[in-house]
Amino acid sequence: MTESIRLGRIRGIRLGANWSVLVVAVLVGVGLGERVLPSIEPGLSGVWYGVAACGVTLAFLAGIVAHELGHAVVARRQGLRVEGVVIWALGGFTSIDGQPERPGGELALSGVGPLVSLVVGGVLLGLGAGVEALGAPRLAAGSLAWLGGLNLLLAALNALPISPLDGGRVLHAGLWRLFGDRLRATVVTTAVGQVVGYATLAVGMVLLVLGNLEGLWLGATGLFVGAGATAERRQGVLLATVGDRTVGQVMAPVAPTTVPDWWTVESACREGPLAEGWPVAVLHDWQGDPSGLVAGGQLLAVPPSLRGQVRLRELAWPARSVVTTRPDEPVVELLQRWTPETHWAVALAEGRPVGALSVGDLEALLAGRFPTPPWVAGPADRASQGPAPVAGNWR
Repeated sequence: MTESIRLGRIRGIRLGANWSVLVVAVLVGVGLGERVLPSIEPGLSGVWYGVAACGVTLAFLAGIVAHELGHAVVARRQGLRVEGVVIWALGGFTSIDGQPERPGGELALSGVGPLVSLVVGGVLLGLGAGVEALGAPRLAAGSLAWLGGLNLLLAALNALPISPLDGGRVLHAGLWRLFGDRLRATVVTTAVGQVVGYATLAVGMVLLVLGNLEGLWLGATGLFVGAGATAERRQGVLLATVGDRTVGQVMAPVAPTTVPDWWTVESACREGPLAEGWPVAVLHDWQGDPSGLVAGGQLLAVPPSLRGQVRLRELAWPARSVVTTRPDEPVVELLQRWTPETHWAVALAEGRPVGALSVGDLEALLAGRFPTPPWVAGPADRASQGPAPVAGNWR
């Protein structure tokens, strides 16, 4: 989920909001000011309702943040790195680098969110009852009670055993423990999420066609659940196939010195890193900036009669065909950023390229055909990977 508005940090955890949360805040605030709060205590001025609606809306969003911070705190205690928390139209999202290693860890990480919402809801209901007993205005007591009920509803909805909701991950932890197989548990829970999500989407679309605008919200929720379950299923399969391999474990080493991109293929075959047997070399332009990436197999693919005419930069893919990565980045995370237009990934360490990974390497890895890196083979055995992509400015 993209962060559009930065809200600051709490205990080092970055907080942000997507622009869509503003739409929800407006809708909730208007609904409170025009319908909910006047029904709790009629006869007040519009200013009172407006001020109370703003306060309740902010408290509602704070409850979502508290829910997500529960996930973040438990993740940190399990040694996982938390990227940040983002709230958006359909709730919140905590970006966590890595996954629990055991079912018990996943149970704690997933269950803490609904538990936090349950506690917040109970406390608010208790405060509402207390201030009412003390004779406080009905508007204050009713607002607290409404917030408490909403947080309890949030806890109940998130506890539903549907992936990608928290309850779906709790179910996943239970099935993981039962089956002893993480992937099997993922297949079952995500299948449930896909069926429920897309069925909800269909019902929402029918209601919308019939003129019921609530179908739009229902359809959006169903789409979120169905798409989220599909994404979790794909990531689970990738984890089972790729495991915990990092980019550094499967990347081709890059030559320690760069090669001028104006060299001809003949020159590169005669001298320089590629002639010395390095599988991949970085190119530089007249200014000395990195301008591309070339694989040794590509030089061999050029007919001998043309090697004195074709320059290395003429073999390059455009910059949009390259993604950058780190040697310590898990391959499964790199795959999440890989698009059909991507042909190479360049691994950077301290701003300098140290390795490269081609689409062919990843396909071999996913097919289970990657016991020996292809660059270990001799030059005659190296298949051409196609034109080398422009790596762009890596500084």
